Amino acid sequence: MAEQMKTALPGLIETLAWQFGFARDTTIRLLGEFDEETARWRPTPHNNNLHWLAGHLLTCGDDFRKLLGFPARQGGPVVHPDLGFGGYYDESKEYAPFTEFAAALAGERDELLGLIRGMTPADLARPTEGELASFCPRHVELVSLWISHENTHNGQMYFLRRGLGKEPLIK
Repeated sequence: MAEQMKTALPGLIETLAWQFGFARDTTIRLLGEFDEETARWRPTPHNNNLHWLAGHLLTCGDDFRKLLGFPARQGGPVVHPDLGFGGYYDESKEYAPFTEFAAALAGERDELLGLIRGMTPADLARPTEGELASFCPRHVELVSLWISHENTHNGQMYFLRRGLGKEPLIK
């Protein structure tokens, strides 16, 4: 029996928590390679930059929290609506500092992992309400989308860091 327990696969909730942790740890690592100046670099005028991506992940995280019934984020920077879904970085506007976005994303990591790990099978099966309901009918798909969303933007951050001449993360 003990040998069986060692080889058992983790449950869905623990797998989702692991995936979220991996995505957020990657985000934190990538954000840590930038400062206020390099976070504003864009390869072309129509691209968003790392400053936008960090604020975007934070504001979308607020949206996912609300949809999942998690407590709202406490403290940290106010995120301008330009950094939300479909938004665009406007160099003529003032946004909260990049370092505040990065710190807030790192600071909420453990809380979010705890909230995901605290979900029950009934929580995962709960129907999604609002604009994402047709795309993510249950909360399990909503958590999965959150993870996928973060990883998608991590890929964009990787592109930006390479554009600044940084070495590959994996050689």
